[in-house]
Amino acid sequence: MKKLLAIVIFAVLSSCASAPKLNYYTLDLTPSGAVDSDLDIAVSRFAVAEKLDRHQIVIQETATRIDYYAKDRWATGVGSMVEQKLAAEFGPAGLGGRNLRVSGTVVAFEQVDTAAGPQAFVRLEIEIRDGGTKRFEAPLLEKTYESRRAAEDDSVDAVVRALSRSMEEIAAAIAADVAGL
Repeated sequence: MKKLLAIVIFAVLSSCASAPKLNYYTLDLTPSGAVDSDLDIAVSRFAVAEKLDRHQIVIQETATRIDYYAKDRWATGVGSMVEQKLAAEFGPAGLGGRNLRVSGTVVAFEQVDTAAGPQAFVRLEIEIRDGGTKRFEAPLLEKTYESRRAAEDDSVDAVVRALSRSMEEIAAAIAADVAGL
């Protein structure tokens, strides 16, 4: 009887000790083609807001409450993904045109729950500088860009795809502003 009880206790404790399978996501880094490839824009490091400075995917449940997915994570930091996506959209830097550098802060990069379903929401505070200027010098352009896109369905995959499309939209807006400098 004691042996059976020990086996049952061991089985129960073993089942409690197993961790849930985590799912990892990244942005679609395939260039959309929406940005003029003649631009020479290098992407510098992006800072991130504190709530985004983790690998968990943010859910803005209400105007005053946020949560994170329990089993779904970013494969890398949000700042790094934003840098990679912008670099993919802008194409290779150093092509001989006017050398510009984009940097900034990722303020929002999350799912927003609405009555109509989940939306992707991205807000970037961007600074554009000539390539040779220092960070303490005034930027050529300082602007906040944001994009909201409805997710195709109520899944993490759909939200991540919508976040990728939002980044493409913002990259195109940045490129249009840079072309006017």
